[in-house]
Amino acid sequence: MPSESYVITIYSDRQKGLIQAVPEVLSQAHHSYCMRHLTANFYSEFKDVLLKRLFWRAARTLRESVFKDTMDQIKARNENAHKWISAIPKESWASFYFTGDRYDVITTNRSKLLNAFLKNARKLLIASLVEHTRWTRWKTSDFFQKRRVYGDEWRTQLTNYAEKHIRLAKEESLQYVAYRVGLHVFEVRSVQIQDSVNLHLQTCSCRVFQTIGLPCGHAMAAIAITKEKNLYSFCKPCYKVDRYRQTYDEVLYPTLDRT
Repeated sequence: MPSESYVITIYSDRQKGLIQAVPEVLSQAHHSYCMRHLTANFYSEFKDVLLKRLFWRAARTLRESVFKDTMDQIKARNENAHKWISAIPKESWASFYFTGDRYDVITTNRSKLLNAFLKNARKLLIASLVEHTRWTRWKTSDFFQKRRVYGDEWRTQLTNYAEKHIRLAKEESLQYVAYRVGLHVFEVRSVQIQDSVNLHLQTCSCRVFQTIGLPCGHAMAAIAITKEKNLYSFCKPCYKVDRYRQTYDEVLYPTLDRT
């Protein structure tokens, strides 16, 4: 089985300072541009809803053929829009070319909750800013506590998100036919396409398996013919309920006033 990766991924809105600073300060990190910000800038430039949708499709797809076809559609509709997109390194926004781990997350939306805590504090005087920061610590502590309670309620081995993904992947796998072509390698066929799965490396040519860290429908079809009963061994540890609980186990203790 592949070892767990600890290389971090940085998400940003493509500020020039960050583009330069990330490789200098965090040379091993992967830098992902937020598609919400990219598409907002793109739409303000070209004002075309269809182009915007095609841009998102190019960003999300995990198949190179779909990426190239989508970019060709953008070029055919508006060559300047194609040039605008092509000027941005595709390794920083397109899921197929991104080499880090971002688990199909392509925006910074999840950080907006934390950013909102400090949004109104930027113009405060020092004393007020410190007090506001204490309030933010309380909100963060409350955030952890709610997730501790939430995690304690689960009676499954995987988080709700992962359990739902596995269930849907099982349903999807029924439309595929898998053949073992090696010790760990399988050919998985459907009416439209043929894919290759390596259960030892936990990869699939559709790239969902290695991108999300959970078996795709093709992988589930391959697992089915191995008679392997422990599906959870093919899921990244970050989806395990035990790992979730460990993440929020620490207590953020109050900062007491001086007496």
